[in-house]
Amino acid sequence: MKHLLIAVMGLMTLIPAAGLAQVPDGSDFSQAIPIYFGQTINDTVDSATRNLQTYSISLAKGQQISIRAKTTTATSWGICFLAPGATAKSNCIAADESPYNNSHDATHSIDYQVAAAGVYYLQVFAYVPSVSYQFQITATGTPIATPNPTSAGCLTGQVDYITYSLQLIAASLPDEASIGGTKLCPSCSVKPPAYPQLVNKLETAMGLNVGVQACYDATGNIFQLKMNHP
Repeated sequence: MKHLLIAVMGLMTLIPAAGLAQVPDGSDFSQAIPIYFGQTINDTVDSATRNLQTYSISLAKGQQISIRAKTTTATSWGICFLAPGATAKSNCIAADESPYNNSHDATHSIDYQVAAAGVYYLQVFAYVPSVSYQFQITATGTPIATPNPTSAGCLTGQVDYITYSLQLIAASLPDEASIGGTKLCPSCSVKPPAYPQLVNKLETAMGLNVGVQACYDATGNIFQLKMNHP
């Protein structure tokens, strides 16, 4: 039996697989949500209920990173990039924002060359209610040699379906999917793939009617995909 193994090398703060109940919620630096290079993040911040969301990413000295964020409409919001050890939004080393009652931009971006290796942070914040956003971090240069995250489990079986909508199709990402009868959705224990490359492999597996094994980390993100060919 032949098989193809695809692994996404996540540059992230590893989270022990002690159960999905301990998933960080992004409410502050200690609860920062680990993210990967190339991963497409979709979320919402709200000035009344949750005015900012915090993410973390491991970077190597000398890397040139690019952060690109956007909303569906121009509004009052912003992004803040912070160095290791940051304790507050005021510690931004780079920022791009549209303050309330000022210029309203639908896109924000930050380009930064990393001075020292470590875990950096990105915060997305809102000055108004219900700001839906999408962002991605890319980089050039040699990444930190970080192993794959600890596996919290794997789903095995055929790809039952993949659902797309106008909200995410522009990023080539699905709203939902199902593997071996297990539903993948944003509120599920296992999320739909956050990388178009993995989504393409799921589409291929579904078209060929072959089984897959999708392994996920403690946050429910799929980081490894194996396709079996009889």
